Amino acid sequence: MGSRDSMKVGMYSFDCRDAAALAGFWADVLMRSVDEGATQAFAMIGFEGDGPTWMFHQPTGELAVGDNRLMLDLGGGDDWAEQADRVEALGAERVSDNEQDGVRWVVFRDPEGNTFRIFAPRPR
Repeated sequence: MGSRDSMKVGMYSFDCRDAAALAGFWADVLMRSVDEGATQAFAMIGFEGDGPTWMFHQPTGELAVGDNRLMLDLGGGDDWAEQADRVEALGAERVSDNEQDGVRWVVFRDPEGNTFRIFAPRPR
């Protein structure tokens, strides 16, 4: 049996219509770069890096349908509201601003309709 540290996120994978374009959007959101060689069919962010790799590819069949093909929750710092505005300016659709029990977050859709959220720091 492995240790508790043996399982961790290695890659986030997106099915998409235009891998290079969606990778470019997420690279801007994350303030990272798209790896060299990105095409409409396949692109990556951070394959050679320390953090999780982000992979974008066209499926061989039809794209899955539904609300979420992947849900990402991004934790923001003290500037989380400014970051939310920046992400919206990059092309994300701002769906809703939310607050519940002191927890605040903004729901977005990326350019291909995938839902993601940016959270404020946790209340103290």
